[in-house]
Amino acid sequence: MAFDYGRFNASEEMLRANASRLDAAFASGLRPPERMSVSEWAVRYRKFPADAEYSGGWQHETAPYLVEIMDCVSPHHPAREVSILKCAQSGGSAAAEILIGYVADISPANMLYVQATVRAGTDWARDKLWPMIRATARLGADRTGAIAPRAKSDAEGSTQHRIKFRRGESGMLLAGSNSAATLRSHSVRYAIEDDLDSHADDVEGQGSSEGMVTARLRVATRTGRAKRLKISTPTVKGASKIGTAYEASDKRRFHLRCPGCESRFDPDFADLQWPKAPSQPRLAHLVAPCCGTPIEHWQKRELSLFDGWLATAEIDGEKPPRFMDEATFQDWRKRPVGDLQPGFHITGIISSFMLWADLCQGFLAAQGDVHKLMTWTNLDLGNLFEVKGSAPDFEKLKALREQHWGRGQLPYGPVCTTMGVDVQGDGLYYEIVAWAENGESWSIDAGFLPGATDVAGEGAWVDLETVARRKVAYPGGKTFGLDQVCVDAGYHTASAEAFCRSHSNRLPVFGRAGWTLPVLGRGENLRYERQGKRTGQGSKRSEDKAYIVGTFGVKQTFFGFLRSTIEAAAEEVSTGVEHASRGRCHFSRDAQDQWFEQITAETIMVTVVNGYPRREWKPLPGRQNHWLDCRVYNHAAAEKLMLDTLSDAEWAALRAGRYAAADPVQGDLLALAARPAPIMAAVPPDASAARIADAQPVPVHEDWIAAADEEAWI
Repeated sequence: MAFDYGRFNASEEMLRANASRLDAAFASGLRPPERMSVSEWAVRYRKFPADAEYSGGWQHETAPYLVEIMDCVSPHHPAREVSILKCAQSGGSAAAEILIGYVADISPANMLYVQATVRAGTDWARDKLWPMIRATARLGADRTGAIAPRAKSDAEGSTQHRIKFRRGESGMLLAGSNSAATLRSHSVRYAIEDDLDSHADDVEGQGSSEGMVTARLRVATRTGRAKRLKISTPTVKGASKIGTAYEASDKRRFHLRCPGCESRFDPDFADLQWPKAPSQPRLAHLVAPCCGTPIEHWQKRELSLFDGWLATAEIDGEKPPRFMDEATFQDWRKRPVGDLQPGFHITGIISSFMLWADLCQGFLAAQGDVHKLMTWTNLDLGNLFEVKGSAPDFEKLKALREQHWGRGQLPYGPVCTTMGVDVQGDGLYYEIVAWAENGESWSIDAGFLPGATDVAGEGAWVDLETVARRKVAYPGGKTFGLDQVCVDAGYHTASAEAFCRSHSNRLPVFGRAGWTLPVLGRGENLRYERQGKRTGQGSKRSEDKAYIVGTFGVKQTFFGFLRSTIEAAAEEVSTGVEHASRGRCHFSRDAQDQWFEQITAETIMVTVVNGYPRREWKPLPGRQNHWLDCRVYNHAAAEKLMLDTLSDAEWAALRAGRYAAADPVQGDLLALAARPAPIMAAVPPDASAARIADAQPVPVHEDWIAAADEEAWI
């Protein structure tokens, strides 16, 4: 029976309108979400602000390789987990941002976004997520947008650590892989693990962050509704989390279409060629491996088709060839991969935002420096890097001692000096290194200063002050002080800081393990608030941020330099021609055998933490590594001086200033021939100086000159 609105007289029209609205609301609650993929949502709704590099709406043609990735993370796609191994700035993280917008708008459910740290997560939300929300009307409209604006409390809207969706009680939590509190007590349907290789191996003794995310997804996984996205640039082969995830996937590679024969091929860096004499990487082009057709960079977009991804995992002993005709390619795309989950490898070669010329130029710039080569391989090329873990042969290095300079007296070549100091409980180890272009180095002096190190300005610190104030004699007679000193402050921090405060060229540093850390950078908090609302939190003052030294990368670079030094010396012996190599290392005639043993005292060992392999530098059994640490801090000092950024003209100017004929007070080159060379600037004789003299390494004279005759040869 129809409802009789007429008996309500004047209220009839209003009641009919209310009933219509109720019908519409009830029906919308029953209506299932529109069947739309994430890639379709991106084209329809994703917007960029007017001042962005790519303003306006999302266009798949900009990065065709992202379309299939977004389709795989769509809720109706059967994939449970999607991994993206990528180069930097390739658009992979944009797929995660679009997924968040899609879920908030089309299929609301609880999400978890995990970054390396909570701070990294909130920084990402501020710099990437909220700009997307504000630019996309579907998400950020004040009253109708799918995401609630920022508010003071979670009940009112989104907060710093929680993005609230308007529909239902769902939202997205921002978590840090190093914070167990942010990874506990939440059941979610979607999880995004960004920058995965920077995530903690162990979260406050409660297992890996990946294991904790798995626990958060357990309920949704049981019902078949969970969706997990892993994204990262890779690091070291055998210890990369994203590398492990990709290896367990169907290993999809993006194939370009050849403009010559129309075959599909998987591009490789070896396919890039450029004129070699003289080297002109700016003219780099790709040579198709199928028919040899040269391909210019401007053709990359038209050769990148939306169906370019192909699973390359070996199944039943078969894997696709590197290139094939179109029909064969499409047949391989239809191949069933079983239970393997989708994994995508976005390399710098296929990236829409990486020029082939820049890729080649970066490769050439990294030659000779293993750490730079690893950075280029991981970030620019987007590949895993395989490290060499064996230490160089210290016996071969000992044979390379050079006779033409002594402690505190430089040979011709270097133009600046640094000192690295390793702090121990019973004394201080130090090494003074001189530097020239192309990373070339000379070990000028190394020693151990015994004494207490826990009290500032006392014990071994007094002796170190004397060493640090000594000057070094350059060819021509002029003497200069050390240009930069880096002191290990990770043990007795207060004492090291007190020593460094007394001079502007001294820097307290903190060595940290990790393959992704820079040689020298500002990082962790050095001090924490002791009172007020922020008690226990890190100080916000920039001067309270520690200078972090990435020890893993520096050791890798130094060991690479030592290996190339041995190879260059062997080549010179066989050919009789001087061989220049980046990072050539020179060793003083005074260097002790113990010093050579210590600088080669570590190797890479693999340990398993929470089921995941970890590659770390570890001391060899029975070997100490203090002077190796000193060399690491010397590399940090060179980084502080920005020696790698100096041009040839700047190096020449420095050399001219320090090698120029000395003034009458300091003497000149001819005068030096008539008197002993100044080894060190004069230091007032005192008990401290005597102790230092006793602590110096004993000079080694093993071949053509006897110790008793040394003065006759000066």
